[in-house]
Amino acid sequence: MKIALFLEAYLSQASASATHVSLLAEGLVKLGHEVLIVTTDPETDDCYEQDGILCCPAKPSASLFGQSARVSKLPGLMPMIEAFSPDLIHIQTFTEIGGIGLKYAQKHQLPVVCTIHELQDVLEGYGANRPAVLFNKRQGQTLLKKILSGSDVITTASKKCAKAVQALFPCQIHTIPYCVDTERFCPRPLDDPSKESMRTRLHLTDGKVGFVFSGRLSAENRVDDLLAFWSKAVALRDDLRLILVGSGPDAAELHERARVLGVGDKVFFAGSLTRDDLSLCFSVCKAFVSASDSITMEAAPIEAIASGLPVILRPASANADLIISGVNGFSYETPDELGDIVKKLAQLDADGELLMRKLVSKTAASLTDLNQAKALVSCYEMALGRHTQS
Repeated sequence: MKIALFLEAYLSQASASATHVSLLAEGLVKLGHEVLIVTTDPETDDCYEQDGILCCPAKPSASLFGQSARVSKLPGLMPMIEAFSPDLIHIQTFTEIGGIGLKYAQKHQLPVVCTIHELQDVLEGYGANRPAVLFNKRQGQTLLKKILSGSDVITTASKKCAKAVQALFPCQIHTIPYCVDTERFCPRPLDDPSKESMRTRLHLTDGKVGFVFSGRLSAENRVDDLLAFWSKAVALRDDLRLILVGSGPDAAELHERARVLGVGDKVFFAGSLTRDDLSLCFSVCKAFVSASDSITMEAAPIEAIASGLPVILRPASANADLIISGVNGFSYETPDELGDIVKKLAQLDADGELLMRKLVSKTAASLTDLNQAKALVSCYEMALGRHTQS
């Protein structure tokens, strides 16, 4: 089967949706399918295709993706998609790129599968002023409903996302498994020599114990709330450190927030890390911790679990569905609950940590690119059957 995947900002943003598409493409190729990824690139003035990735020029945007397709350039994608001649269109975004995927499918009478990753721009809008926010919100919801109504099968990995969509547009949604790069994110030997340099890099020397958050430093991830929880949970513990990995529009404000809360010396802003460095970062920390209540299924907590790192999440988080309490993670509501969990994990000796990492990583053993691809192929076959009957 030849599948065209449509996703905004695939090249320039390390997001859960980009990770999903990358691993899905790898899994589909392993199963013998052909894949074309259609996305945008702000560094080009013309549509181009390279190594199975077809790009449309993009412009800066206040959206979650930070960019959007230049509408005047979208028609240039059509002959390149036609050259690939897909059997099925898989839309992963409710932007102009998703819209062109639907347009192509309708023109060529192809089945459509849609995967919902996030709804922030659709639910909240974006822009420099209130009229722009409301306009973009209205446009986003119109395109969302258009894509969903034109899809033969709708999927998501987040049950919370499914409920939010169904409140806007009643429809049947199939839950699909998330997956993780289990070759990159896996437990490392305790005596791995590269760990020491990472500890130094993260300021985890002299017996300091690290707990890590990885993600966009912005309001939707509630990093400001995490700092507030951390300031109360570890007030009297000089050996505990919160490592914040990532970048975002609120980074400078969060630096100041940590200082005002009195935990500037107990929080380290590590900036953006490569995927390999993030895996190494997970190997030297005790747990992944977040205060997010997002309906989006994020990649980082799943990657942490695959690395053998337990996750500490709010119950309202979409990723909380992955927690097997006391096995691969914990949930908390109050600073005291967070503090109790953090302190117990910090006290684990080497043998206890080794056992914990083995147990945690086993819960992600089935979250492979191949298993995810098999699940999506079942959805593709369902879409083909429904499209033929319609």
